[in-house]
Amino acid sequence: MLGPIKGHEEHGYPLEGVDEVPKSPRFPLCTLRVETIPRLIQLLQDANRREDGANQAWEDIHRKYLRLEQENVALKCREYCETCQKKADTTSEGLTVEFCHKCSENRQTIQSLKLELVKKDKEIRYWQDCYKTALGEHFPDTTLSQS
Repeated sequence: MLGPIKGHEEHGYPLEGVDEVPKSPRFPLCTLRVETIPRLIQLLQDANRREDGANQAWEDIHRKYLRLEQENVALKCREYCETCQKKADTTSEGLTVEFCHKCSENRQTIQSLKLELVKKDKEIRYWQDCYKTALGEHFPDTTLSQS
């Protein structure tokens, strides 16, 4: 229970005279409408904009999910013979599956990927050299850091 109010006894009655309640200022109804309705409309428009943004974000994420799901299904459903498909399905994750000759045709091996990597490295070095040469010809005052 709260303590007594200043000028009142412990039960809340005034010590002297009549307890007057101050009157609150009254606003005309038309003033409230003029201020309230535009504010409500603004709040509704803001909420609609936030909802549109949330819906757009959800649609973007959903589209990305569907694309990844499609890629996952494509990886899982390669055309393998029944035996190789069973091997792929039953092999624990992280272990290697060895496919039959027919299923492994036209697929890249580790060796072919290593050769392709070497080829790409040579190509990268070639274009880096071209860039440095062109930079030296067009901007001779610039010092290049050797990497």
